[in-house]
Amino acid sequence: MTTQQTQTQTHPQPAPNPIPALVRAAFNAASQRASGQADRTAAAIAALRKLRRVLLEQAGTNAALTVVDGPASGFIMERNMRALGRTGVAPEAMPLPPILAMAGPAASLMLDAVENGLILHRFLPGNTALMQMVPELMGCLCETLGGTPDAGRLLDILRDGMDEDEPRLAIEGPVSQRLH
Repeated sequence: MTTQQTQTQTHPQPAPNPIPALVRAAFNAASQRASGQADRTAAAIAALRKLRRVLLEQAGTNAALTVVDGPASGFIMERNMRALGRTGVAPEAMPLPPILAMAGPAASLMLDAVENGLILHRFLPGNTALMQMVPELMGCLCETLGGTPDAGRLLDILRDGMDEDEPRLAIEGPVSQRLH
């Protein structure tokens, strides 16, 4: 047995987190099933809403704010700041379709990806799976839109119809209190 084999047996390497690949594979499959950009956009948003709803129901508003809302708006801010740094011009927000069909084959594939990610969450350390789902889903959304959406509009869509049990100060409070 070689030294490499001995080290692998005594100190196994941690398996890479499968969440990014899971989300990207689902998005690629959803894109093939989608009837257009609006359908792909709706699929990505449906996945974000599903994750947010599960967190809200299982752990409360603070969890939804911490895992979905904050990272989603932070993702948008970071991409916009990078674009500003490259071009010297602040990018305009890409419009979200006025009516989002949150059902259909494309959305179903993305919802399944979230369900599978939540199952994997039970087997991965800490909140690794949850914390990696949002940036991957946001990347899919921005890829579909060809840019970043307005963060406020996106958060309104993600929160629509969800019963919140705590105030939203973490996102909607004074600038000094916002999580990013």
